[in-house]
Formats: sequence, structure tokens, C-alpha cells
Amino acid sequence: MRVLVNALPVRYGGGATHLKQQLTALGRVAPELQLHNLLSPWAEVDGLPGTTEVVPVRSVATRFAYEQLRLPLRAADVLYCPANFGPLACRAPMVLTLQNPHYYRSGLAMPGTRVSRPPWKVKANHWAMRRADAIIAISHALAEEAVATVPGIADRLHVIHSGVPEWPAESEPVPGLPDRYVLSVANTAPHKRVQDVVAGWAAACDRTRGDVALVLVGRTTDEQSTHYRSLAGPHVRRLVMLGPVRRRAQLKRIYERALAMILMSTLETFSFTPGEAGLVGCPLVVSDIPVHREVTMGHAALVPLRDTGALAEVMIAGFRQWTPGSALWRWPVSWDDNARMLVDVFCEVGAAGVVSHA
Repeated sequence: MRVLVNALPVRYGGGATHLKQQLTALGRVAPELQLHNLLSPWAEVDGLPGTTEVVPVRSVATRFAYEQLRLPLRAADVLYCPANFGPLACRAPMVLTLQNPHYYRSGLAMPGTRVSRPPWKVKANHWAMRRADAIIAISHALAEEAVATVPGIADRLHVIHSGVPEWPAESEPVPGLPDRYVLSVANTAPHKRVQDVVAGWAAACDRTRGDVALVLVGRTTDEQSTHYRSLAGPHVRRLVMLGPVRRRAQLKRIYERALAMILMSTLETFSFTPGEAGLVGCPLVVSDIPVHREVTMGHAALVPLRDTGALAEVMIAGFRQWTPGSALWRWPVSWDDNARMLVDVFCEVGAAGVVSHA
């Protein structure tokens, strides 16, 4: 079976991790598949199985034009679109994976996130969903949001949970890592609510000895960094902003030495972070949203959204109780499981051929 993978929208971060882990697993469990991967010049992904073609698109607009005008003419038994978007007409049956929560019910209603969901992208995603022969949601929470937004897709929607990336066998030292710290991994997106993590931690430090640092991993803007330092107040010297950490072995060291992982997002589709923390026994504190309840499986302390006072209370108790490596658990779905379920969908739509869903 020839599978054309439209990975043109993929850049970096969780989407790139999902793509590489999933296609690598496909190469293991279904080596008979002929994968041909289309990437944009800006994609930070390498080492994919099958053949890879870098399409010389120069912007999001030209990428979108390619998807609508050129991609439908490419020969394949199945067109796989793993990152929210696909053509409105196509010769091959299309499988579309949903990964962006901003395009559906809760994300559309959330203030302050319009930059993450320009109207044309929302419409393009909804059009692709209506056109697709099969749709993959990476969590039950996301599936519920998608069906509530575009009800006509329910009969073509499959939930296939992601796996969790495995850690390297050994970790590597990280310069400047404090002795005792809690950790948060996020990025510049407003829905990550890193400011709530900082505010809750600072409030906890006010009421304790203040000897537990906060380590932030991920991109931050200059404006965000200034805001976080202001929120830290007198504890600013114990606020450590490491920025992106590219080496998995170093990231493992950060996770395995942390007293706890703190995540206060208001919106997610499927978070790798809790499962990664579980693999090294890092205790978890997360915001009480459906997808966090789904992916932590009872292995986390849940905190109401934006409630920095409640977060501070959990941290105060945790500073006395948490021990690095004490909360081991494993997410039950592997990437090979994910790949096998995806192959079943490919075979189903490939046998049926292109069907009109207008």
C-alpha cells in the first residue's frame, strides 16, 4: 500500500514528535507500507522511514495552496494528513488526524487565543474534516470537542491514543540545575498558563522556607520572561528559565531530579509530558481539565483552572512529601499499538476507496 504523508504543516514541538514517533512505529509494525513523506523546508524532523521529499513552499499561504491544488494530483492508495489540514478534493481516500484544540468548542470559546486560531485555519480544518474518509482524534476529550463542533463527522471518527516517547537509557548533566526544584514544561502559547505556575510557586515559597526553585523548560518571549520574574517577586533568584532543551538525555535528567512536574494548561489535545514524567517517577500536579484526567489516569494531583491559591496549597504540602522518582507509572498505549490501529484505518479506507461526504 502506497501511503502519501502530508506533513507539510508540521514544524516542531509536539506535532513533530508525534509525526516521528508514529511513522517510526509504522515502519516497524507494517514494513510493507510504502511511505512517502512530504515536509516543508522549516520542519524540524529527520530520520523518517520511507522516502522524504521537501516541498519548496515558502510560506503558510503557499503551503495551503499546494495542499489544495497540487497535493490532490499525487498518486497514492491512501493520503494521510497527520496535522489538522488536508485537500478538499483528492483522488485517494484521506485519513486526517486532529491535533489542535483551538479549532473546536472550548478552544473557540476561550478568550485571548485568537492568534492560535485565525478564522481561515479553523474553516480549513473543518472543511478537511467534512471531506476526510476517516478522522483520528488523539484523545477521547478531543473527539468530544470535535463532534460538538462538526457533528456530521461522528461516524468516521476514531480515537487512537498517542504513545509516549521513551527516554534514552542514560541521562546527561544539565549546567545550572538547582538542588531542589519543581518543574514546568511549556511554550509561549497563552493557554499553557505558565504565569499561574509561577504565581502559585511564589505564593508557596512565601509560606515556606523558600528553598525550592522553579525550573521552566521551553520557549518564552522577552515579555513573558519579564512577567514571570515580576510574579516571582523576592524569590526571583530561584526562578530558572532554561529555554528549549534539545537533548533528550538532558531533558531526562531534568525530569528525574524534579520534586514534581506542574502543568496548568487550560487547553490540550493529548499531552506527552505526564507520561514522560511517569516513566521516571516524577510526581504530577495538573490543571483539572478532561484531557489531563484522561492521560494521567489518576496519577496526578488535580488543581482547578487558574486557581493559584489551590496550587500553592498543593505545593506547600508537596515540598514536605515529594521525592524525585517516587511516582513511577506507565501510559498503557505504545507507539506500536498506535501504529497498528492506524494501519487498520488505512486498510479500511483503502478498501472502500474515495467516498463523498458532502
